[in-house]
This record gives sequence, C-alpha cells and structure tokens, in this order.
Amino acid sequence: MRIRDAWPLLVALGLIAVASAIAEMASAQPAELPARVVTLGGRAEVWKKGTPAWADAALRDDVGEGDGVRTLAGRLTLRTTSGQTVRLGPRTQVFLAPSDQSAEGPTRLRMDGGRLWLSALPNQPPMARMELQAGPVTVIGRDGGASVAMNPDGSVLVGVSHGAFRCLGTGWQRSLVQGQQLTVTAAGAPLEVAKLKRDKADADWIKWNEQQDLAGGYSAPRAER
Repeated sequence: MRIRDAWPLLVALGLIAVASAIAEMASAQPAELPARVVTLGGRAEVWKKGTPAWADAALRDDVGEGDGVRTLAGRLTLRTTSGQTVRLGPRTQVFLAPSDQSAEGPTRLRMDGGRLWLSALPNQPPMARMELQAGPVTVIGRDGGASVAMNPDGSVLVGVSHGAFRCLGTGWQRSLVQGQQLTVTAAGAPLEVAKLKRDKADADWIKWNEQQDLAGGYSAPRAER
C-alpha cells in the first residue's frame, strides 16, 4: 500500500490514539471524595451513610458521599483530595451531598447549623471546587477563605477574609471579595453587600483560620490601603 493511499487510515488511527489517551487521563484524575479529617480538636462525630448512629470522629477518618460530620465542642477540618478545605467551629454539622454523576460538578456540602470556614485553592477546575448549601444561600469558593455562619433566626452571614467567593439564591447572585460580607435572611432575600465586620468574640477563630490558609497555600489577606 502506498503512503498516499494509507494516509486516511493513519490519520484515523492517530485520532483514536489521542482519544484513548484523553480518556485514560480523565479516568486517572483523582476523585475529590472521600474527604479526610486532617485536624481535630475537642469532641466531634462522624455519621456514615447506612449506619444507624453517630460515632466518635478520629484523625484520618474518611468522609464520603452521603456521610456527615459534626462538632460538639471543638474544631474539625475536612480536606478533599485536591486540597479544598472546610473547617468546622463548635456545634456545627455538615453533610456531603450525594453525587449527581456529573464529572464537571463541584464537591457539594450541606450545612445544617453552626459556623465554618471555607478555604479554596486558586486556579482550580470546576470539579475541584466546593459548593456549600447553607439554608437559603449557596456559597462557592473561587479562591481564598470565607466564614459562613447560620444564625438562630435562620439568616446566614457570609464574610470573605481574602480571595473571591460567589453567593447564589433563588433569582439572585452576588460576588464577594476580600473585606466584604453578605447577610441573607431566612426567607432567602440578600441584604446589601457590606464591609466585613470583625467581631472581637471571633478574633481567635478568624486568626486561626487565616494562619491555616497562609500555611496551606490558600493565599492571605492583602494589606488594606
């Protein structure tokens, strides 16, 4: 067979080889879950899908789809395979939502109460991001660190220490950057984006999270001018 006659076949074989390589790379992409308990201070519990009760949490526990974690008195940090992190303050409960089978989807969490901190690494693909459902608002980390608190009246406060985050609700969305906060009422209505208020009672919590972010490569707050 002459080379000119064989050219279409060679092209086809080349395309097949490229497609196979791409498929192999996609299958080799590590899954974000299970997340792992990487820090634990005080008492916390883990609930495994299909089990009847909560059990004491331990370092290096794996938490997968449909599983939950809660802190009773203390702090707990979950980290996904790519390094996205959620840190739970005292009396906070989070569940990892079941997958929608979308290869491009983020890691979805549901917050049932308390206070936590989301830390997002910069320049991550959509499938590596975290998406937190906290009552009437969904918080998506682009990069940096942000606190999320669910108040007794059902409202939610999102405050961005550094980086950029997006908040979504029914019929609205807001983008927040360093030094901004957003309150969403229990009815799901967003108030005006405001300057971040740093409560003295939360000073230790904020300082600890910002130090963790800096050490973990999640960037750090820029100096205000």
